[in-house]
Amino acid sequence: MSIKKSFITYVFGFGRTELINSDKIFAKEFFYGYFDFRAEYKSVSFIEFENNIPNNFFNFLLTFMSKVLRKVTKLSFFLDNICTYKNFKVLLNSKNIILTNDRIGLSLLPFLIIFKVLRKPKSTVIVMGLLAKNTNNLVSHVSQRILLNLFFYSVDNFVFLSVNEYKQAIISFKRFRNKFFFVPFCIDSKFWEDKELSNNKKNIIFVGNDSNRRYDLVLEIARSLPEFNFIFVTSEINRNEINSNNIKFYKGSWNKQLLSDIELRELYSTAYLSILPLKDSYQPSGQSVALQSMSMGIPVLITKTIGFWDDVFFENKKNILFIEDNNLIGWINKIQNISKNQKLQDLVSMESKKLIEKEYNLENFYNSIKKIILE
Repeated sequence: MSIKKSFITYVFGFGRTELINSDKIFAKEFFYGYFDFRAEYKSVSFIEFENNIPNNFFNFLLTFMSKVLRKVTKLSFFLDNICTYKNFKVLLNSKNIILTNDRIGLSLLPFLIIFKVLRKPKSTVIVMGLLAKNTNNLVSHVSQRILLNLFFYSVDNFVFLSVNEYKQAIISFKRFRNKFFFVPFCIDSKFWEDKELSNNKKNIIFVGNDSNRRYDLVLEIARSLPEFNFIFVTSEINRNEINSNNIKFYKGSWNKQLLSDIELRELYSTAYLSILPLKDSYQPSGQSVALQSMSMGIPVLITKTIGFWDDVFFENKKNILFIEDNNLIGWINKIQNISKNQKLQDLVSMESKKLIEKEYNLENFYNSIKKIILE
């Protein structure tokens, strides 16, 4: 069976095929311009991570290698989920490939090395927290450094979604700085609209699953503020950990579609405040949740970390609310003060919506990434 040539082939993680092939209504931000490219150009295709790969010696070897590489380098290698002969042919027959996160890029590194030798296709990796993988010994540090240099050498473009990680990359890997670009993550502002926001000033929402959320702290915050109602949307907290009457729990995971975007939007609309307690890391944690909330006019209270994605347009107490005292007392005091300040709530709600509409919409993201890929 012949493989059709593609102008652009996207490589996604899990969970895209079902949505792309369905007639469901959903937000488009986690497709990173795929639908815009498909509307403008012919021959735009995609592949994604797979779980049900045949159990043979080759895949056993890939699984073993992935485990070793993850353990030694602390980097996210999952060769067994993507490195198949079929995928190799699809990518080789593409003019451009877009790898939608660094885990996918690293997992395709054997292919990317071959493509570099063959000088085709052109490759672009979207980066979110690649340089946040901490090492704990000399062997891990050296091996990670070697693999990252090989990764940067083999790929044509790297699109960083956090300005601070982008700056770190330029300093730490000067040799490849001409391959590095900063493009802020943008959301589907047409989907995340505030058509039916609730007037309930007691509901606070927490959404997220990544490893840099402080799940222990958000539980303590909710238990310490019984006068507020909390909505948790996460798969990283067990239901039996929640022993407070003021917490409503929803198991949520985007890849597994445990909660649809429409259902999540409805939960957002019941809240007056969105909170994001984070660990300090270069990972741009909380980015999508914050922007979704802001698009709907819900003020965001977030830990100010070194990985905060963009320092240019965000201003504390104007369009976002930063917290410096990232501890229980600091969060309690901040939430209580915000709840009493209606003028601040209204200002942040209005200005955050304006910011998303102007700077963080999908059209801006598409135009930026198209320029990088096609230049």
